[in-house]
Amino acid sequence: MRISSLKLTAIKLALFTTVLGYLAIDLWVVEGPVYRILHPLQTAAAEEPVASVNGERITRAQLARHTAEQNLLAGRESTDNSRPATMVLGLVNNSMVRIQARYNDRNLPPQKQEAQEEMARLQSRAADEHAFNAALLSQGYTRENFAAKLEARLLELAVLERAADKHTAVGNEALKLHYDQLKDELEIPASRTVKHIFLATLEKDPETVKATAEALLARIQAGESFADVARECSEDERSAPKGGDLGTLYDDGTLPLEELNLFGESPLAAGTPALVQSRWGWHIVLAGPVTPAYTPSLDECRESLRSAIESAQRELATDAYFDTALKEGRAKKHIIIYGGK
Repeated sequence: MRISSLKLTAIKLALFTTVLGYLAIDLWVVEGPVYRILHPLQTAAAEEPVASVNGERITRAQLARHTAEQNLLAGRESTDNSRPATMVLGLVNNSMVRIQARYNDRNLPPQKQEAQEEMARLQSRAADEHAFNAALLSQGYTRENFAAKLEARLLELAVLERAADKHTAVGNEALKLHYDQLKDELEIPASRTVKHIFLATLEKDPETVKATAEALLARIQAGESFADVARECSEDERSAPKGGDLGTLYDDGTLPLEELNLFGESPLAAGTPALVQSRWGWHIVLAGPVTPAYTPSLDECRESLRSAIESAQRELATDAYFDTALKEGRAKKHIIIYGGK
């Protein structure tokens, strides 16, 4: 049976579309066989090793990707290549942990379920499943190998967590010692809640603005809601929708308008709206009572202090883990950094 010309055209078009799709992925996503044929010199340079960890090579291409990722996370220019040694060490550290998790450690807790949960969390950010899969493909991943990557990453984090755990326990004696050393720095300055209604005088007649502010104050004193008047009339675009609420302000030297006289020997009376002029205009200020400065007790800051100490010790323990593993690996020739000392 002969195939009609229309069907033949459809088959050719489908084959042509498939080939184009493959070429697009090969050339611009995964840099596959066709890319390597068309760019032999560039590919050869990209595959030159900068380091080797237990026989696994780290190439210039991997270094370039890692540098770009770190620059992005740090907010640096994407072309900033001024930290090559640091970037290489970062890749070496990643490889050491990956190899430890993959081959040398059979006592790590399983992470497959956690990886699936993380995958679901990431997918929830996308418009739909199709958009999520397209985003993965644009980075050279399928759902399966991306889930495997997540699982491997979680295993690597488990390696570091376990290495640091024995160094991060903080007993009560250590907490007391740290508290005694730091308590002078833990003082919480005086504070009070503040609301205001603001009328700017910039390019306006100050007396006219003052008269308007006095009229608004009279409305509040007559029983009208401070929040309602703020929403209607305040020119502070950030606080007006919240009824003029500025939140809790602290006497820590960072107050934007000292003219409001919120602290000091004769601060504004609490609970009474007052008309105050600043360099920007007129304010009707409603302040709560002043909470005096105080230093929290050890019991009050025990958990936050413990968390801060554990975090610092975990970072030091992780650095020590990498330093020790790197020295041992280089001494045994398991780790080679080309061009490094």
